[in-house]
Amino acid sequence: MSRSKAREEKSRLIINTALKVFSEKGYDNATIADIAKSAKVSMGLPLYYFTNKEELACEALEISSEQITLSILNDIAGNSPEEIATSFINSFRKNMNRYPDFYPFYFEMWSASRRNKKIKKVFKTALDNTINTTKSVLINAQEKGLITVRVEDVESIAVSLVSKADGLGLLLVQYPELFENENMWKIDMKMWLSVLQDRTKD
Repeated sequence: MSRSKAREEKSRLIINTALKVFSEKGYDNATIADIAKSAKVSMGLPLYYFTNKEELACEALEISSEQITLSILNDIAGNSPEEIATSFINSFRKNMNRYPDFYPFYFEMWSASRRNKKIKKVFKTALDNTINTTKSVLINAQEKGLITVRVEDVESIAVSLVSKADGLGLLLVQYPELFENENMWKIDMKMWLSVLQDRTKD
């Protein structure tokens, strides 16, 4: 393995471990020592890659948010509002299983951003990127005639969909049993369709 590849893997290990530790202990309570112990590395290694806990948290937030956003939005496909909505819901559920620590970490970072200016800036940038990526997906689908939304409504729809996904993520963290509630997902589908199909154009 090349030295650069090894460095990349160690950095990724530290970031992924930090995400888990922050989600479990909270940003304020977690320490670099906690992260090093959980990653089974020397205490000095996280500080070799990151200046301090704040920088590590910001890097974890930036990378994990982008990873989740792209994973979900890259899965969105279909030739109708129904197919597009179904692909989103299926991808969202898949990613909740694949990255179970993400939303606990994400909301912990939101809480920390209320007290930390740097984390606040990174959190807002991550949120902006998610909204903008969602807008691009909607515009592409609209231009292809796959959904019937007005161009002037795209930004508001993107904000609504992102806030809905984040709210659902928070709900499922608190009530994981709802994940298997198929009726809830059916209602979620109806809500998606009500947004993606502009009945004023019929």
